[in-house]
Amino acid sequence: MKWRSRLLPKPLPFLARLAALVGCFPILGLFGGLQWKLDLFNHFQVQYAVFIALAVIVLLLAKSFRLAALAAVFLVVPVVRLAPSFIWSGSKAVGTPVRIANFNVYTANTRYDDAIKWIHEADPDVIFLPEVDNVWAMALGPLQASHPYSIDHPVEGNFGFSFYSKLPIVSQEIIPCGQLALPLLKARLKGPGGEFVFFGAHPVPPTTEFWSDERNEFLRMIAEEVSKEALPVIVAGDLNATRWSIGMKPLWNVGLNDSSLGHGAGSTWMRGNLLLAVPIDHILFRDAKDKPGLMNCRKRWIGPDIGSDHRPVVAEIAW
Repeated sequence: MKWRSRLLPKPLPFLARLAALVGCFPILGLFGGLQWKLDLFNHFQVQYAVFIALAVIVLLLAKSFRLAALAAVFLVVPVVRLAPSFIWSGSKAVGTPVRIANFNVYTANTRYDDAIKWIHEADPDVIFLPEVDNVWAMALGPLQASHPYSIDHPVEGNFGFSFYSKLPIVSQEIIPCGQLALPLLKARLKGPGGEFVFFGAHPVPPTTEFWSDERNEFLRMIAEEVSKEALPVIVAGDLNATRWSIGMKPLWNVGLNDSSLGHGAGSTWMRGNLLLAVPIDHILFRDAKDKPGLMNCRKRWIGPDIGSDHRPVVAEIAW
C-alpha cells in the first residue's frame, strides 16, 4: 500500500537518499563566503566522509550496486578535502626542531596539576595556553622552573592566555583584533635555527553573524601580520575554525602551512562526541621569505583528555 511505503520506505533506497543528503552538506560549505551559516557546513568533513563511506559499504554488501555508485559520487568532495591530511608531504628540514604545544585549558577546568604534569611530559619548547584567567595564571606558575620565559595576559572570561617558553623572548607585543579587541600575541623568539616570530591566537567561535565576522577579521589580521614578517613564522591557537573554513583562506594565502597535513585529521574539540568533534586547534608555520621550502613539520600528535573540552596539540617544526 502507498501509505505503508511512505511510512516504511525500503531501507536500501532510503540509505542511498540519506547518503546523498549528507553529501550535499560539504557542497553547501563551498559557498560559505556568501553566508556565514553555510561556512558551518565546512567543519565536519570527517563525519560526512565516514557516514557516506559506511553507506556505500552497506549498499555494496547488499549488492545494490547502482545505489552504491550514487552514494559514492557524494564522497568526492569530503575525500578531496581530507586527502591532504593523509598524503601531503613537505620539505625535508635538516635543522634542530622546535617543539610547539597549544592547549586551550578551558577556563572552568580545575585540573591544574594534570595540565602541568602533561606539559612536563610533553616537554615543549614553547606552549600557548588560551582561556587563562587569573586563577589559571597562578596555577601555571610552577612552569617557570622549566620554561623561564613567559607572557601572561589573563582576563575574566575565555579570552586571556599564558605563554611559556624555554627559548629567550627577544620582543613581544599584544595586538588588539576586531571590534572586540581580542588579544593576538606576537613574540620574537631565539630558536636553535635562529630567530622566528610566534603568534598566539584565540578568536571568538562563529556562533552568530557578528561573531563569525569577528573571527574572520581576527584571522585576516593574523594573515596581515604574518605577511609583514621576513623571519620564519609559527602560529598556534584555538582558531575556532577548521582548515576547510572560508575564514582560514587569508592564512593559506600568505603561505602558512598546516602542521596537520600528512599527520591525519584528528579532532581537537569535543573529541568524545562523534557528531561534533572537529579539529579547530592549530599549529601553522611559514618559511623565512628568503629561504622558502626549508620549514617542515617532522612530527605532530594530539594529547590526552586533561579536563578541557579541547585536546592539546604538539608539533615539531624544523628548518
